[in-house]
Amino acid sequence: MQKYLIHWFPFCSGGLCDRILGMSGNVCIAKLLNRKLLLRWDNADLKPNVLIQHEYNFYTYNPPFRHINMHNIESMDYFRSADIIRDWGGDNIMIWSNINLYNYILQNPHFAEVDKQHRVQNFSDAIRDVLSKYLQLNPKLFTSYKKYDVGIHIRTGDKQIYNKENEEFYRDYITDIFKKIKVEPDQTIFVSSDCLLTFKIASEFFDKFEYNEGEIVHTANEITDDGVYKVLLDLLTLCNCTSTLYLGWNSNFSRIAALYDINRKFICYEYENDPGVVKEISPDVLFEYHSVGKYT
Repeated sequence: MQKYLIHWFPFCSGGLCDRILGMSGNVCIAKLLNRKLLLRWDNADLKPNVLIQHEYNFYTYNPPFRHINMHNIESMDYFRSADIIRDWGGDNIMIWSNINLYNYILQNPHFAEVDKQHRVQNFSDAIRDVLSKYLQLNPKLFTSYKKYDVGIHIRTGDKQIYNKENEEFYRDYITDIFKKIKVEPDQTIFVSSDCLLTFKIASEFFDKFEYNEGEIVHTANEITDDGVYKVLLDLLTLCNCTSTLYLGWNSNFSRIAALYDINRKFICYEYENDPGVVKEISPDVLFEYHSVGKYT
């Protein structure tokens, strides 16, 4: 009998790539445990730009389930140590989590024989599956993004709310980032940000660069159809930059874009949240790092 692992979004829980991060981890776990992954998305906040494919929609099957809440860091010890196959038995399991649980289950001694050498590639493949197989994205997106050599993602949303009173703070923060970025004269550049000021400052550093026009949103409270479309278009554009990605330390948007294709160069302009450290980082670091600021 088919057993299910159900990934649940009960409400607006985190940003788009927080959700993709947790979902991608559960794609890997479902494969590891020979279960079919279903998505339960009760809030329609991303429609019509993001739908769930019928085959992977929880409501297509509506199976009975046992719920396990894994949305806090303390609960990760369960995935690190429990005999999950025995504990879950024949139950369908529903999990709400925006955390990469796959990383934790690979630390579990009950899975000591699992091949960990390809864990990052497996996770990269899962991200691609989420965006092309489990979710049904607006088809227009796949004919709208362009390819660039260098992608730059600057996230400002967690600093403080942008307004005219604190524009100097943002100007200094964004300017300092661009000072750290080195691009060859013949490279094409794409810039993504949740702050319009970023693009104005970018023009002071680059003779030519591009960004996607459209409404900018960062938090779930700001969601509009146009804003969601712009976020998705930015994500796919960063995913498909061919040479180098410049990214922040605490952004899952950066992280998903990078892990989508691990055969590129990744440069963190505030390594370990230290604005004074610019460092090339490996896909393994991107996979292992948890967005709350601690290594898993």
